Amino acid sequence: MNEPIEQASGKAGTSLLENSRWNLLAFACGLMANFITIPFVVRWTSLEIFGQAGLVLAVCAPLMLIGTVLGQALVREMSSRLGAGEQDVADRTLDAALRLCLMASALGWVLLVVCGPWITNLLTQKEARSQTLQLAFLIAATGWFTQQIALVFQGTCAARQDFRSIAKVAAFSALAGIAATLGITWTLPTLEGYLCGVAVGFCLSLGCWLFTLRHVVRWRNVFRGDRKLEQAALLHFGKWQGLAQLAGAFGNQIDRYALAVFAPVAIVGQYNVANRLQEAAYIGVVKAGEVLFPRFGSLSTNSVQERCRFFQAASWVMGTFSAALLAPLVPLAGAVLTLWVGAAAANGGAQLLSTLVLGGIVGAGSNVFVYYAMGIGRNAPVAFISVMYSVITVVFTVLLIKTFGPLAAGMGLLVASVMRVAVALVITQRKFFPQLPWGELVVSSVLPLAVGISIALAAQAIGVRNAQSWAHLIALYAALGTAVVVATVAMTALAGSGRKILLQTYVSLRSSLRR
Repeated sequence: MNEPIEQASGKAGTSLLENSRWNLLAFACGLMANFITIPFVVRWTSLEIFGQAGLVLAVCAPLMLIGTVLGQALVREMSSRLGAGEQDVADRTLDAALRLCLMASALGWVLLVVCGPWITNLLTQKEARSQTLQLAFLIAATGWFTQQIALVFQGTCAARQDFRSIAKVAAFSALAGIAATLGITWTLPTLEGYLCGVAVGFCLSLGCWLFTLRHVVRWRNVFRGDRKLEQAALLHFGKWQGLAQLAGAFGNQIDRYALAVFAPVAIVGQYNVANRLQEAAYIGVVKAGEVLFPRFGSLSTNSVQERCRFFQAASWVMGTFSAALLAPLVPLAGAVLTLWVGAAAANGGAQLLSTLVLGGIVGAGSNVFVYYAMGIGRNAPVAFISVMYSVITVVFTVLLIKTFGPLAAGMGLLVASVMRVAVALVITQRKFFPQLPWGELVVSSVLPLAVGISIALAAQAIGVRNAQSWAHLIALYAALGTAVVVATVAMTALAGSGRKILLQTYVSLRSSLRR
C-alpha cells in the first residue's frame, strides 16, 4: 500500500506530477486568454452581443463531440498500442482518426451553416430574433472545424504522454487568441467581429499543431490504404463516448437555451460571463486529472488490487485539488466579477457563479471514475451516467428557470451533479472494485469535496466576500484554498484508510519531486 503512485503505473520515466504541471500550464494559458479578452469584449460590444455570441457558440457546442470523442478514442487506442510497442499500429490509428475527423467535421460544418441560424432564432425571444445570422454561423462553423482537427492532434500528444508539447501549443494559442480576438473585436465591435476573432484564434492554434506534429502526421496515408480495423477500434470506443459527449453537451448548454427562451439576451450575456469563469476554473481541474486517462490505459492489464490502490490515491488527490481550486469562488464570486468585468456583470451574476461553482465541485467527484472507465475500455457506464445527467439537468433547468426566473440558472446542473456522483460511486463499488469497502471509497472520493463545500458555504455565511483590490482578492482566495487543503488532510487522517492514502501520496510526491 505504500508504493508510490508512479510505481503503481508500471511506466518508468514518466511522472504524473510532471505531466500535471505541463497540463496545468496549458490551462493557465487558456485562463489568461479568457481573463484578458472577456472584459474588453463586453466593454467594446455589450452584454447583449456577448450573449448572442454565446448562444451561437452554444448551438455549435453539441458537435464538439466529433473532435472530443475521436481525440479520446485516439488516446485510448494509441496509448495501449504504444505501451505494447506496436508503433506501426499506433501510426495507422492516427491516420484513421484524422480521416474520420475530416469527413465528419466537413458534414458538421454544412449542418451548422445551414441549420444554425434557424435553431438560434427558434430559441430566442421574438423581439430579439435576427435574420442576419448566416455570416455569424459561417464564421463560427469555420472556427469550430479547425478546432475539431486540433483536438485530434492534442489527443495524439496525450497518447504519447507528451504534455510538454500540449503546454507549448496552449501558450502560443492563448497569445494568438488574445491578439486575434482583441484586435478584430476592437476594429469591428459586432457579433461577427468577435466571432471572427475567436475563429482566427482557432485557425492559428491549428497551424501551431500542424507545425508541432509535422514529423508525426503522415498526410499521404490519411486517405490512402486500408484503415478499416483501426477505424473500427476507434468507433467501438466512440459509440458509447459519443453518446456520453452528446448528452453532456446538451446538459451543459441547457441553461443558455432556457435563458434565451425565458429571459432577455443580456441575461444570457451575464450568464456567459459567470459560466466562462466557472468553466475556466473547472477546466483547471480537468487538465490536472487528464493525465490519468492514458495512465489508466497503460494500467489496464495490471491486477485489480493495484488499480484499486491507484484509483483511491488519484481520487483523493484530484478531489482535494478540485475543492481547493473551486471552493473559494463561491464566497468571492461577486468580488471576482466586479473586479474582472464590472458591477453590471456582478449584479445577479454572482449568484449564478456561486451556483455553477457548487455544481462544479460536486461534479468533480466523478472525474476519476470517468478516466478509469475509459482507460479500461468500459464506456457503457460512462454513457449511461452522461445520459442520465443530461436528462436530469434539462428537466430541472427548464422547470426551475421557468418557475423562479434567471437566478435559478445552474440549479439543474447542481442537482444532476449530485445524482451523477452518487451513481458513479455505486458503479465503482459494485462493478469495478467490489472488494473496496464503502467507507474507504467515501474517504477517497467524497470527503475532500464535502470539506471544500462546507468551507465555501461557511465563508459565504460569515461574509467573506468583499475584496477592494486584486491583491486583496488573491490573498483571500489563497487563504481559503489553503484552508480547504489543511482541513481535508486533517479529516482524512482520522480514518485508517485515509492515513494510508496520505502516506502513499506523500511518497509519490517526494519521488516525483526528486526526478
